[in-house]
Amino acid sequence: MKKAGDNSRAALLEAAKRLFAIRGINAVKLSEIADAAGIDACMIHYHFGGKSGLIEAVIQSALERWHKIQLNSYYDNNHSLLATREGQQIFISGLVEKVFHTMGGTQGDPDPAELIFLQVLQHPCAVRDEVIEKHIKPLVNVFYDVYRKITGSDDFDSAFCWFLILVCPNYVSMVNPGMIDPLHPAGKIPGTFRRRLQYMTARIMLHGLGLD
Repeated sequence: MKKAGDNSRAALLEAAKRLFAIRGINAVKLSEIADAAGIDACMIHYHFGGKSGLIEAVIQSALERWHKIQLNSYYDNNHSLLATREGQQIFISGLVEKVFHTMGGTQGDPDPAELIFLQVLQHPCAVRDEVIEKHIKPLVNVFYDVYRKITGSDDFDSAFCWFLILVCPNYVSMVNPGMIDPLHPAGKIPGTFRRRLQYMTARIMLHGLGLD
């Protein structure tokens, strides 16, 4: 049954999230999104102006979680912990928890909108450039500052490696599960995998900073 009124926009948005997450942005047709939502395809143009507007709306939905991470606030509220070794251990563990929670949580399936956000980072486009400038580079700067305070080193490339160690494992497991699932004896990583990955990432980071 066709939906109408204010609910049609939300239904199209949710259908797009699911299909984009499963098959990728470029592979999904507008007609498929409309069918999944049970809404006439012309409503996509009415609400979003076309596929590009729909993609942007999905990304904006994903960005809400990135806004909530507030790494700068986490740093401002907890930077005093960096004064002691024990405090540094607590700070780093909390930082890993914060990032993993933002990038899809640590248990169960991630929000489809989050997968779309991460997919965008793989495709050169204006939206990707905006996301990198407004959301990714500020994270790198926060991590660089923390790295300097803990190690006393101004080596940016080493700090950037530390940043990648934190964000890349979860990024790969979420965006490209097909690269990981076949390696597991069961043919699919279990639901608890991200929690285990978070724990191992925290241990590696602590060891790399001499805090284990």
